[in-house]
Amino acid sequence: MSDQQVPAPISQALEDADAALARLEHALGQLSDGDLHRAHRDGGWTVAQVVSHINMCAILWLGDIKRLENDPDLDFVFREEVGHDLTGYPPPTIELARKQLASTRRTLATAGPAVSAEVLARSVTIPDLGTMTVEEWSPLIIGHASGHAEQAFEIMRDREFAPEGI
Repeated sequence: MSDQQVPAPISQALEDADAALARLEHALGQLSDGDLHRAHRDGGWTVAQVVSHINMCAILWLGDIKRLENDPDLDFVFREEVGHDLTGYPPPTIELARKQLASTRRTLATAGPAVSAEVLARSVTIPDLGTMTVEEWSPLIIGHASGHAEQAFEIMRDREFAPEGI
């Protein structure tokens, strides 16, 4: 842990989050797998989706912090980049979607290479996929993400609105 003094509001938020998540973790220990996949009677997310959302919010925020460390010009993050894309939120415009792709490209270019040798050498397990080092996982994960571009092109071709040459 760093010797750096954590600002009081962040320290308090971390303490509050730990307490709330410990309470939720304890409650989950009393549920069945079936209960985990039940939503509110009025609809909406299941308990499992809420837990996943909490996880993604925390992980993505930490990723955003790493992005900020490596890109001094970054001053904007999209709602998805903090794990929050609410159902019913208005769909993005082409302009917003393009900005989002530009932001992703910039992040890959600035934060992607800024990984220490120590972190690259660490082994990480991804359930159902295996265990490899960060150095081995990175090209696969980056390739997976960029591979979805072809999926978007296929939709464009299928629906006959693909730009010329796609």
